Formats: sequence, C-alpha cells, structure tokens
Amino acid sequence: MSDDQDLTTVRDIMKSERTAMFTTVAPDGALHAAPMTTQEAEFDGDAWFLVHRESETVTNLQAQPKVNVTWAGATAWLSVAGTASVVEDAAKKDELWNEMTEAWFPDGKDDPAVVAVKVEGESAQYWDSPGRARMLVSMLKARVTGSTPDAGDSDTVDLT
Repeated sequence: MSDDQDLTTVRDIMKSERTAMFTTVAPDGALHAAPMTTQEAEFDGDAWFLVHRESETVTNLQAQPKVNVTWAGATAWLSVAGTASVVEDAAKKDELWNEMTEAWFPDGKDDPAVVAVKVEGESAQYWDSPGRARMLVSMLKARVTGSTPDAGDSDTVDLT
C-alpha cells in the first residue's frame, strides 16, 4: 500500500471505532489504560481527547508523555504510539466539545477541570481484516489447498 492509502486506512479505523484505550506510563513505571472517546477523527497524525485535569491519565502524562492509543473493532485494529500533552486552549476545547462529552462532564465545556489532550502520533500499526465470515472461508480454503489464508491488510505507518 502507498503511504496515502495507509493513512486513509488508519483514519477509517479511527473514525469507525471512536472509543480507544489510552495507555500511559505511571511515575512508578506501571502501565495505566483508560477508555476514552476520540474527539477528532480527521486524523492527520494527531488525535484529540477531553479529560479531567485531576485524572490519573493527566498525572501520568506530566511524568511521562509517551503513550499508546488503541482502537479495536470486529474487523479492524489500530495502535498509535506517540507523545501526548495537556493543552490549555479554550477555543480547542470548544471545538472538540459535543453533546456526548456533556455526559462525562456535566458542568459543561467552561469547566476548568476539563482539559484537552493532544496525542502526536509517531507510528501506527493496523490490521484491517476481511471480516469474520470471509476470514473463516479463507482459513478453510488455505487448510485444504496448503496455502496461507488471506488475513487482510496489516502495516506499520510512520506518522512523523
């Protein structure tokens, strides 16, 4: 695949699977994962999230900004490694805000406890499978013919 096709695949997976597991490194070196909703899916190498200022995620980012964010669906998986930062920008928070966000932050977008987190992606790995039924047929065919099953597309993408 070309770099443009790879980036399109990364974008498509992120758009279809809005909930991600956001993994940070705690000050003691332990990994911490938290589910979060991707606030901006027009992925250009960066991903945006809204979080509570006092969350474990923010505390961990202040000690170690390296993160991994993963999206998983029925037929596609995506992992983005990068560097995250807390962004104090009311205009960006306003841009990212939506009605679903209100459920998690009932005091609204002007609540100073809500901050934006930007993940600057450095690399992405994805697997976009043909789906469960096609995968099963491909595996059976491979077993009968002695060939390798078609597992779909998988690649590592440089986002820098």
